[in-house]
Amino acid sequence: MKRVGEILPERDASPDEVQLSERDQLVLELVEQGVGLRKAESLVDSFPWKKVRRQLKWLPYRSARRPASLLIASIERDYGAPAYAPKK
Repeated sequence: MKRVGEILPERDASPDEVQLSERDQLVLELVEQGVGLRKAESLVDSFPWKKVRRQLKWLPYRSARRPASLLIASIERDYGAPAYAPKK
């Protein structure tokens, strides 16, 4: 049996080359909007990813003074679509 080092060449991957899991990508997107890391992980682990993605997609169509707080509330309370959000 071959070892991993024999199959894949050894090299240091830059942060841009690292492939994130779907979960980690959602956590990162929440953190980029100002949600704390632990809270972002909790939201992604507690709610369907489809709901989290939908609220992230709708965020630009909401008048958010504090985007992180609005995202948390919209995910936890399952807010509906904003009036000007695209239908799909």
